[in-house]
Order: sequence, then C-alpha cells, then structure tokens
Amino acid sequence: MGLSLEEAWIKAKNDPVFFARWLLGFNPTDYQARLLRDNSKRVVIRWCRQSGKSTTLAVKALWFAVFHPNTTTLIVSPSLRQSVNLRDIVAGLIGRMPEDARGMVVCRVLRTTIYFWGDSRIVALPANPETLRGYTAHMILVDEADFFQDPETIFYGTLYPMLTSTDGWLIVSSTPWSKKGFFYKICHSNVFSQHVVGWVDAVKAGIAKREVVEEAKTTLPPELFKREYLCEFVEASDVFLPSDLIAKCVDSKPLDGGWDYYPLEAKPKGNFYVGCDFGKKQDYSVVAVFDKREDETLRLVHLHRFQLETPYSSVIGYIKTLCENFRDVYAVYCDVTGVGEYIVEEMQRIGIPNVFGVNFTRQSKEAMAIPFKQAMLNGKIRIPYDRNLINELNIEKYEVTKDGHYIFSHPEGSHDDQFWALVLAYTASLKSSGGILIGGMKKPSLP
Repeated sequence: MGLSLEEAWIKAKNDPVFFARWLLGFNPTDYQARLLRDNSKRVVIRWCRQSGKSTTLAVKALWFAVFHPNTTTLIVSPSLRQSVNLRDIVAGLIGRMPEDARGMVVCRVLRTTIYFWGDSRIVALPANPETLRGYTAHMILVDEADFFQDPETIFYGTLYPMLTSTDGWLIVSSTPWSKKGFFYKICHSNVFSQHVVGWVDAVKAGIAKREVVEEAKTTLPPELFKREYLCEFVEASDVFLPSDLIAKCVDSKPLDGGWDYYPLEAKPKGNFYVGCDFGKKQDYSVVAVFDKREDETLRLVHLHRFQLETPYSSVIGYIKTLCENFRDVYAVYCDVTGVGEYIVEEMQRIGIPNVFGVNFTRQSKEAMAIPFKQAMLNGKIRIPYDRNLINELNIEKYEVTKDGHYIFSHPEGSHDDQFWALVLAYTASLKSSGGILIGGMKKPSLP
C-alpha cells in the first residue's frame, strides 16, 4: 500500500534521500545517500571529478530550505560565479519538482538568492569578508575551500561566527590542493565527518566513465590526476609556483559588472598592461592583461587563449581591438621567439601602442619569471578563481643549474602558454616604473 501525501511529506522531511527520489526524480548513489543522510554539524568532502558532488550539495541545500523554515543557507565559493553555478543547479532541481509542489515551497528565484514560502532562503556569495558580513546562517555550504585567498580569516573570522547563534551546519568541500591550508587541516580533524570518493567509486556507481578517467590519466600531469581523481594532497617538489602561493593570489572580488574577466567588448577604466605569448602548431597563443591599481597591485582582468594554429594576423587583430576598447594600455610585451621582429613591426604599423618584443632565452625567462614570483610573494598579484589557469600555473617546473641559474619546463602533454603570457604582462607593467628591459639584465633573486 502506497504512502498518503501527508505520510510522504513527513518521510521526505526526515529523509533527504526519499525527498530526492520522490520530489526531484533523482536517485542518489550509495555515497551520495551517505552524505545526504549525514546530520553531523561539521562535514568535509573530498570527491573526485564527475562524481556528482555539486548535485548532491544542491539537493542537500534544497531539502534543508524546504523543511527548515526561517533559515538561511549560504553557498560560499572563491568567486561569485562559482557560487552562482551551484545556485543554478539548485534552481534546476526546483524545475524538476512537480508543479503543485514547486508552487507550495518556492517563492522567488533570483540570480543570487532563492526565496521559499517558509521564509527560508538560499544565498550565493563569494568568499569575501566584506560581502559575507552581516549574515546569520543556519547552514553554510563551502565549495572549493582550498582556493580561498585567506581561509583562516574567512572561516574563523566570518563563517564560524555566523553559526554561533544558530548552532548551524558547516559543510566544506574542495579539490585537495595545499598541505599548508585550512582544508588539509579539517580533512585530518576528528571534529569533521569525512566523505572521500575517488574515481573507482564514481565509476562503480555509474556516474563517471572509465574511458574518460583513463584518458585523464594519460593526458594530465601525474600530480594533477592524483588531486582531481584520487583526491590526494600531492605536489611535485620542483614546481615553480607552489599551490599555497597561487591560492593566496586568488581574488574573490569580481570586477565591475560582476565579471571575473572583462570581455573583449568591454570598455573598462584602468591602467592596463598586455602580455602575449605567440603560439605555434603545438602551443596556444595567449593574451593576458593586468590592471595596475592605486595600491600597486596587479589584477588579471583579461585572459584569452586562441585555438591551435590561429593565424598570427588574427591574434594581432585581437590585440588591436583590445587596445581600442581598453583605451589606457601603457605597454604590450610579446614573445617573438621564432616569429621575428616583423610581428612587432606589424603591430606598430597598425597603431598598437608601446609594443616591445621579447626573445625567450634561458636568461630572459629567468629575468622575468623570478620577479613575477616575487610579486606574488609580496601580495601584488591578483587573479580570479579560474581552475584552468590555476592548474597551469602550478605545473610549471624549474631546476637550478650548478652555476645558480633557472631552467623552466612543463610536463609533456601540458601547456604553459598562460603562465608566460602573465609573466609578459607583469614585465610590461614594470616599464612605467623604470623596470625591465629584456637583454643584458642582472639575475634577480628570490628570498
């Protein structure tokens, strides 16, 4: 005999797995069901790619908001875009509910906030203390916690105090990244209920495809595969930019207009410096733009990677359009290795201002990359939460020769074009302050 509507509603209130099956048409796997039914006040999640983590978190948030009136659930990520992505999944699940049930529980769905008839709400926010300040939360879902710029301040100074008066739930998830970070600590804490799902579990559950994992195993650098698919905290000892250093440069504040990057057609105000790494058949051409702020920090505001074999003329045309739209472009530094000075001459001919060509040699790479890293160490570089960029920055390797010089490389099958485009844009920013000229430079040093 089936359940009555009242009995089903009561069961859904007590069991989020039944709620998912009954009202959302979503049948959780065993490990998803364990997370949904875990009522621990502190939960930490390490799940591999394509394991259904985001959907499970969205179900948890929706179930809590529906059955806990007068509550606030916060979604907190390194960027507003990332938080809104999870909010979008929640909205998609709401769309799967029967129309009569949806009308009973959901009041309004806005870009960052979903309101429910029981005076509960789900709010998507970036991990920015200024933005988070003022909220009292009953449940906080933290996504990609290991990429917060200052996790100790966010958690101890902002998130934990939000839960003090409500005795609320804190659920923290992330790709494992740095052994020096807050996420590593809670992954080894008895206070937090631990949920770890590797690719074998996801394939066995039918969510991930074995052939996709096998392809990733052969194409990704080993350390990246272990982090993304085995959920391990690993990092090669010879990476030039350590994971914890990169994480400290992630800026949770969006640009004007809410963008992570200004699009090409934007007409922003700022002091812009452009770097371009011209690619060939095996490498991508990449354009990067830094905006120098009043406090001398440099925020990466534009990044574009072209398709392989894009003609140089198309890349030059793109840079010209960018300079016209961004207006205050003070210098453009381009890699002309193997391309020739004609690239610079052509860019100057069509009116691109302040173009400088750089021949990549062991000496010139060292003279540019070390000051760039020093600027990161000094807190002068800001990048948006962009996982593709973050991963690429972390794969650049180096070795020190017996005479004390640096040699840079990247693993076979990977790319470092974005890294060098950023280095060139940073080098361009030094021009206005009497900085680098490539060639004949003294070797800089790191502390």
